[in-house]
Amino acid sequence: MIIHFWDLPEKRTYVTLSKNFKNKLLCILENNKIYLWKFKDRIKNRKISIKKLKYISKNENISLEEIERNVIWIGGINSKGISNPRLPFNFSNRSGARFISAITNDGCLSNTNKDNCYGRLMYDNFDETIRNSVIIDYIEIFGGKPEEIAFRNYEKKKFLEFPSVVRDIVELILKEKGSKCESNLKIPDFIFDSNENMLGWIEQTIADEGEVKYDLKKYRRAIVWRRSVDVTDIFNKKIANDISIRQLPPSLQKAVQDKKCNLIEAEKEILYLLGINYNLYNLGVYSTVKNKIRTRWQISITKRENLLKLRGLITIPSKNKDKKFSESFGKYKRYKEPLRIKQVIMELGKNNRVFTANDLKIKMKYKQVNIVYKWINKFKEEGLIKKIKDSAYGGGYYRKPAEYKLF
Repeated sequence: MIIHFWDLPEKRTYVTLSKNFKNKLLCILENNKIYLWKFKDRIKNRKISIKKLKYISKNENISLEEIERNVIWIGGINSKGISNPRLPFNFSNRSGARFISAITNDGCLSNTNKDNCYGRLMYDNFDETIRNSVIIDYIEIFGGKPEEIAFRNYEKKKFLEFPSVVRDIVELILKEKGSKCESNLKIPDFIFDSNENMLGWIEQTIADEGEVKYDLKKYRRAIVWRRSVDVTDIFNKKIANDISIRQLPPSLQKAVQDKKCNLIEAEKEILYLLGINYNLYNLGVYSTVKNKIRTRWQISITKRENLLKLRGLITIPSKNKDKKFSESFGKYKRYKEPLRIKQVIMELGKNNRVFTANDLKIKMKYKQVNIVYKWINKFKEEGLIKKIKDSAYGGGYYRKPAEYKLF
């Protein structure tokens, strides 16, 4: 995904040219007094609009590519713009995918169009590490300096506000303004062009929208994220409380589940292409403060090998979430089986009951008794059980197993 300077709104986007190229351009225009009179001052001392540069390019046979190579600033007439821009702007990389994902997730491309105001582009996140990551990606794509990005620090909001030229670029890519839930925004096609793009999208989505779940005691590890889509048109009256999908009448259940979230559908495709398994759930419907009704979808990524594979592919641009994800693997052992065996032993030993290795084998549905002794020895050492009778032959025909009970 490449954006050239001439793709931008030509009347309200301006550039400053390098000194050497200005002189070259003035020499070319020297023979045409009309051009010289119209453009000399703007070329030499001020910003010049893309519209005027297109005009010069066409009439003087100067390629737009050559002009682009000599742009040292680009932006709105009164904006901070982007100094030393990295033209053309290339989004077909991990940084580009992350930046567009960030704007889609926690960003806002407002749709104001009053008094020559074309809206604002912002990114709202309380996590400083994610905001810093977005700034790094911004510099990688656009060039410029961090101080050209405004930071608004309020008690209930902490957001980055980008120059107007970046707003226009993002609008070219997303093709939508306003609420993503109501427009049912789609992922830009270029995200599917490479694994790097898809990985950038997923890791940023986890940082912004996701949750790393790690409960060692319950041997639960998962990464989940949720997205909503507007379903107000499906309902004929307002709802007061959250309603699970199963509480809805069958006809409404079907209508809600048929209303697919475009972002979720695309992310399902990305995970499939990356070889990551997932589960998809509909979490029901809820009402917004503006009485809009929305349904929420959740993607859940679980299972040890599946999560290990994902860990090897991504770095979450949130320090806390990435650290938690890594820590969940530092102690990633198979806790499920010993916990189940311990529970079975507790049940067998209730009320001072005596049990044998064979009893445990039957309860655990093992094919052989040998594996049971590993766990019996483990829990003996831990002081959970004690042997009260050794194994012995009985009547010369069979061996009586050892007996155990809880301490």
